[in-house]
Amino acid sequence: MGRIPALDGLRAVAIAMVVGYHIDKTVVPAGHWGVTLFFVLSGFVITGSLCAEVDRTGRLDLGSFYRKRLLRLFPALLAVCLVMVAVGAEWSRVVPTLGLYANYARIDGLHLGRLTHTWFIAVIAHFYLLWPLVIGWLPARHRIRVVGGLALVAVLWRAVAIGVMSPGWVYNATDTNAAALFVGGYLAVAGPTNSRAVVKWSVPGLLALMLLPVFGDDGRAVLWGGFVALTLSAMAVKYTSTGPAWLEHRVLVRVAEVSFGLYLWHYVFIRSDIPLWTALVLTAAATGASWFLVERPVLRLDAKLRNRSSTSRRTALPTHL
Repeated sequence: MGRIPALDGLRAVAIAMVVGYHIDKTVVPAGHWGVTLFFVLSGFVITGSLCAEVDRTGRLDLGSFYRKRLLRLFPALLAVCLVMVAVGAEWSRVVPTLGLYANYARIDGLHLGRLTHTWFIAVIAHFYLLWPLVIGWLPARHRIRVVGGLALVAVLWRAVAIGVMSPGWVYNATDTNAAALFVGGYLAVAGPTNSRAVVKWSVPGLLALMLLPVFGDDGRAVLWGGFVALTLSAMAVKYTSTGPAWLEHRVLVRVAEVSFGLYLWHYVFIRSDIPLWTALVLTAAATGASWFLVERPVLRLDAKLRNRSSTSRRTALPTHL
């Protein structure tokens, strides 16, 4: 899958929804829909990239995939956790975050404090771990049927889970959030459609409906509202994959570039006992530091080592005269 800048713009929209929700839930009652949007978007991008690699090379380089994902997630996450320990956070809250099971720790009743939002990273990490195994095993001719079937089962399970599982499980668990990830995957394998005219209002619709209190935190409506978010998010990703210019704006693309650090740090400061404006300034500073001092240097070092390794292998190849 080639890079589509508009998808980065949509990622910026998703993080803005979540940050708005955490700042004031009364103003943005369903800003948590940004998480659903990000799940659908991640399923779409990761599945498209994995399928493209299999189609191009005939196999998946799982080691390379896992290394890239680990380097993308773990250094910045470790930095946040070390800072939290330095300011007095208990290790009982940090270990589930670094162990990538914060979602299930939260379901089990552990209060993670200013690391509560890392439940989302745990779900993403589980998807990164398991989904390449599915795509690597799956013959190309069966992708649409199998991925579509998995998406349907996951959506049905989420509906059943609302009735038989706790609200905390439905909201946080990997199996219930798989619905959004698999729907994104299905959009990737289903291929392009001429649907831009139909779904062009999906992003404004998502932003408008998230302001309705009925989809806020209280009661089962928030869980059933997840299907509204899922539907609109799927439409938004499909629309965005056509490359609308407004989502390619350089500001949105730049925000998307640093979105992981922004997600990690905003909750730490917004949930601190400091004025909001101070929290926002500190969030901006920490996000910049995360990108320039942690995330980008690690990715550049990895790229340099991979290039050096590739050059060494080519040099070591015997020549036959």
